[in-house]
Amino acid sequence: TLFVKEGNKKPVIFDIEDGSVKINITSTVGKMNEEIDIEKEGSDIKIGFNPKFVIDALRVIDDETISMTFMNAKSPCTIRDKDRQIYLSYPSC
Repeated sequence: TLFVKEGNKKPVIFDIEDGSVKINITSTVGKMNEEIDIEKEGSDIKIGFNPKFVIDALRVIDDETISMTFMNAKSPCTIRDKDRQIYLSYPSC
């Protein structure tokens, strides 16, 4: 949230490869690169979303583990925890 300013049009990029997701954002405030170990099924994908939508979706989840489902780089994402399912808006890039 530190890198997200109102009106900022820069997407947060998820670069998902075998065993990890690299999360990148560059904004007028600064830049962040983070790598997280994951369990992945299917093909690698690189996809970007409006960071505000990602933050809003994750704020309503209390679990430490989530499931994210991507059909392709031009489709919405589904985020699931044990109790609910949230649809993330269409990709930004």
